[in-house]
Amino acid sequence: MNSLNVENQSLMTLSELLDATGGKLVGNPEGFAFNAVQTDSRNVTTGTLFVPLVGEFQDGHKYVPQAVESGASVVLINKSEYEKNGKVYDDLSKSGVKFILVENTLYGLQNAAEGYVRKFPSLIKVAITGSCGKTTTKEMVVSVLKQKYNCVYTKGNFNSETGLPLSVFNIREEHECGIFEMGMNRENEIGEIAKVLKPEYAIITNIGTAHIGILGSRENIAREKRKIFDYMSEKGFAFVPETDDFKTFITEKVCGTVVTFGDVVPEEKSGAVFIKENGLSDTVFSLDGIEIHLPVSGIYNYQNALGVVALAKVLGLSAEQIKEGLESFKNIGSRMEVRKAVLSCGKNVVLVNDCYNANPDSMEKAIELCSSQNGKKVFVLGDMKELGEKSLDSHKKIITLVKNKKIEACAFVGPDFKSAMNPDEHAKYFDSVESEDLASFVLENVEENAVLLLKGSNSMKLAKLLEKIERKEK
Repeated sequence: MNSLNVENQSLMTLSELLDATGGKLVGNPEGFAFNAVQTDSRNVTTGTLFVPLVGEFQDGHKYVPQAVESGASVVLINKSEYEKNGKVYDDLSKSGVKFILVENTLYGLQNAAEGYVRKFPSLIKVAITGSCGKTTTKEMVVSVLKQKYNCVYTKGNFNSETGLPLSVFNIREEHECGIFEMGMNRENEIGEIAKVLKPEYAIITNIGTAHIGILGSRENIAREKRKIFDYMSEKGFAFVPETDDFKTFITEKVCGTVVTFGDVVPEEKSGAVFIKENGLSDTVFSLDGIEIHLPVSGIYNYQNALGVVALAKVLGLSAEQIKEGLESFKNIGSRMEVRKAVLSCGKNVVLVNDCYNANPDSMEKAIELCSSQNGKKVFVLGDMKELGEKSLDSHKKIITLVKNKKIEACAFVGPDFKSAMNPDEHAKYFDSVESEDLASFVLENVEENAVLLLKGSNSMKLAKLLEKIERKEK
């Protein structure tokens, strides 16, 4: 095992980690230090704090020896695991690794992260959640606030019960602002990770139907999402959409100042005026008289941008800085990614790649936006997951919407869409993206400058279709 050079500053002292987690040290305290945190043993390098997680099908404790071999200097382990296999850990501790016994390693990770955040009392802490658009909004916030502050932020979609704690361990002394996304897949996940960060500035983009199969209703989703405000002080700011029907419900317990955003908010308050939408390329609006070209289309993206504008103004950014940030914003791949593409059949198309995630709200918005464009429309729509008992009706509504929009060619992919189709439905159906017939369907139906939309839940792997239909560069 490689040992950490203790001259490197540890992210936390032993006493800080023990105080935060309520843990107990096994091993010699001398030389305690760690400079990174991981929950995947494959990512462990010298000086890492390794946190083995216990899930329904996997127990991370079995990878502790591998993590130690890779250079882990500190490891959290469950007390129950140590009671069963104490000799294994005692032997491993002879190599210098420190074991911290905790009741539950997931909560140990969260508590350690909470303790770590406390080390940065002057950090401006911003959080973003919502049923749709939270990652895009987070990327907008980062791009804008970077114009004034040294920012640390969520990379990718590290926004979960483990992703958020891992993300905050990237905070360093030089950072002035931390921007973190918060997602959820179960009850109280937002509450747990809000406790870690305790944001003073928080945006809820909307209350929709994502994960309704887990939480049961939009009201339950709203009840979970509003927990992002639970640790806000009177000095904090909560940003919510003016037109969301849960606006009053999600703000009724807020201690700080509530700021609403959206295109219905008067110019006198927001400073913003919508000008036009340039097809799928960008949205033009003015802010305090300065014209801004937001490099994404769709009224929902404009609404989210107005939330970013409201936050930026509270944090003292000028209209010029906001313009620079929004115009240089780049969305993460496979989230309403719009680009020109040449297919293997030789046709040039406008490709809308939005197959990272899908729920009824985002699916409807993508269909509405793309169906309003010029050119032939060819859609490939994959199943929407985690809808529970709402799944059948939700997929039926999408099929009806496509029919009402008179989309020239649409392929539905996955068993949930199949279940939602009427027996006499003439819509094209494919079991999975692996079907060679699906690629043929797309290539046979596209015309020059057609709009090709790919939209579905990530597990449907629609992005694989691009490998089959795009022309390979020489």
